[in-house]
Amino acid sequence: MTTRNRRFEIRFANQALANLRGRLLRDLSNEYFACLLAKRHDIGELVIFTVVEALYPTWYRSQSAAHLQVDKRFMEQVLIEADSRFDVDTVFDVHTHPFSESNAWFSGGDDNDESTFAHYLYNTAPELNYGSIVFTRSAYKARIWDVDRGRACHYPALIKTQKPSERVPSPDDSSSGEDLVTNDINGMFHRSVLALGLENMRLIANNQKITIAGVGGIGSIIGEHLIHMGFSQINLIDFDTLELSNLNRIVGATYKDARGKRLKVEAIKESLEKINPKACVNAYPISVFDESARHVFASSDWIIIATDNHASRYRIQELAFEYYVPFITAGVNITVDEGQIVDMSGEVILVRMGDNICLTCLKRLSYNEIAKDLHPDGAVRNGLVQKGYVSGHGVKEPAVKTLNTHIATMAVDTLVNQYTERCADVPILVYEDNGFPMIYEDKASLRNKNAECIICGM
Repeated sequence: MTTRNRRFEIRFANQALANLRGRLLRDLSNEYFACLLAKRHDIGELVIFTVVEALYPTWYRSQSAAHLQVDKRFMEQVLIEADSRFDVDTVFDVHTHPFSESNAWFSGGDDNDESTFAHYLYNTAPELNYGSIVFTRSAYKARIWDVDRGRACHYPALIKTQKPSERVPSPDDSSSGEDLVTNDINGMFHRSVLALGLENMRLIANNQKITIAGVGGIGSIIGEHLIHMGFSQINLIDFDTLELSNLNRIVGATYKDARGKRLKVEAIKESLEKINPKACVNAYPISVFDESARHVFASSDWIIIATDNHASRYRIQELAFEYYVPFITAGVNITVDEGQIVDMSGEVILVRMGDNICLTCLKRLSYNEIAKDLHPDGAVRNGLVQKGYVSGHGVKEPAVKTLNTHIATMAVDTLVNQYTERCADVPILVYEDNGFPMIYEDKASLRNKNAECIICGM
């Protein structure tokens, strides 16, 4: 696949873009400069650059409101560091046009300097990728440079952030497509607009791709909630088929579907598209470990994890951190002892890159459970169960729709709040129905998390 047929995205951890712009645009009387170190990931036609670090010069050779010249020693230090690190392979130079309010463009001088630098890198450090970003006061323009047959050429890139409110417009962002909310202002979304606001509904409905991993008792309800809230691009991932025992909690599935052992994703897709025929719902009857799932997760704006085992959650978290895709997990528990329910609870966890929170540091993943599912040696997997490290193997857990509905609703409400910012973010939200139903923030897990986690300690 040629470079010109690819889509380029530059992805930032939470608040990283805001911090970068805040520092470079703090003084509007001068242009300012920074270098970003990033890692390149090629997934089919999609090329993702995950920004790892920002470096700033301590002084400039010359600087004004419409010009700057960076000390060559600073650029030498940047290239030495980029070349010596295993976690980066890309350099972005970033500068500002503080004299412009919104119109973002690269000047002729920028074109000449960057073309020269692209040739220099190609000849001296061909293993390093190169790109550039220019910020005006309220917009940006970004591009990726390449040298093809001795000629330097560039391709537009888009910036993606963890939260919609951190986004900055670009003249190259032509992905808005049909405005589903405005075109349906007096129809399906009218009352949602009254509650959430027109601009928030536009953010939700237009070009936000949400992937649900696991479409059972929780995931199917989440899918229905997403459609009702206005999300119009939804991916469903689940390799399982329906059974009659699923019908007490899965929405969108029928008795006929279960008797026919229909794929869960196909039944839920059909149900969601009946609610909103304009929605684009993609069904992927695959495991999260299938290599084809990588592109689905990597190209998502958000992932909602509703799977029922530790190994799948571990895998999705691994991909989410690799490609900087924020995710929300939703899980439930019902414990029955001697015929009596002794615990009915669930939790929702919000994980964004840069927030220093993940399922690993929160101790929500059991590596014995993961080994039971993933270890290549079957004797080891069975041994873990026989030795008692893994309990309940092969035992169906109790499940009811009411509990699933509470947790699914909390998960979707957490997602919607990322667009509306009506409430403060709560990293871990617990629902408990043991004598007296309640919802509360789990602060103890945050206090006791591993402060030196190698997964989220970005």
